[in-house]
Amino acid sequence: MADEQKTDRRGFLKAVARALGALGLGVGAGAVAAKSERSDLVWQIDPEKCIACGNCATACVLTPSASRCVHDIEICGFCDFCFGYFAEVRPGDTETAENLRCPTDAIIRNFVEEPYYEYMIDEPKCIGCAVCVEGCRQYGNGSLVMQVRHDRCVNCNECAIAAQCPADAFVRVPADDPYLLPSMKIAREEAEREAEEGAPRPPEPPVAGPSQSRPGGPSPLETPAPGEEFPAEGMRQPGFPDPGAGTPPGAGPDPGIPGDVPDATTPGPGITEI
Repeated sequence: MADEQKTDRRGFLKAVARALGALGLGVGAGAVAAKSERSDLVWQIDPEKCIACGNCATACVLTPSASRCVHDIEICGFCDFCFGYFAEVRPGDTETAENLRCPTDAIIRNFVEEPYYEYMIDEPKCIGCAVCVEGCRQYGNGSLVMQVRHDRCVNCNECAIAAQCPADAFVRVPADDPYLLPSMKIAREEAEREAEEGAPRPPEPPVAGPSQSRPGGPSPLETPAPGEEFPAEGMRQPGFPDPGAGTPPGAGPDPGIPGDVPDATTPGPGITEI
């Protein structure tokens, strides 16, 4: 009788050990799966939800912030008087500091041909305050947007900016398609609409990120490696014509005399309303 009790007890302990081992393997596998799922997703800002509150400049665990202004040049109007560049209240229309919107002079304005100008973001100077984004959205085509730049973001498990974002604009997106630019959404919607209508589907737009490189520089789909910086003189979007090459693609309406507010409700040639 005693031998049977010992055998039963030994069998019970073995069964408990096996159960605990299986539970441990299950928890470990779940943790690995969760980690793998997190590594497949990255943080990004949805431009349609972003309210340009300014938290991106101060809430990030990195200094300066990994969230910066990005110029979606595909929908830019190349305005003579851009309110992402010029301040609303100013003593004049010259390009002096008191007339500019950006507090760190991170926007570069280059003349193309009358009345068009190109605007580039000097990212090493950008602090992610979104002041220019607010102006461009209010008076322009909304081509200046806030985006998390993945050459510097460390993809925290819980993003400190997302926790403070009042508009819940931070979302998780696939790591192989990490940017949410308005032009990408327009291109996808046009492709889907044409596919439904039976028209040939155009090639998919580049999705590796906002390309801001000068001719002869890095590939349009490249971004600096962690620890590297963009050229201090700013970046030019590939495909933009040289000054004097004619009206740039996507040029918007004539903004009129300096100081007037451009009509943001009428898209120019090459711009599709969402």
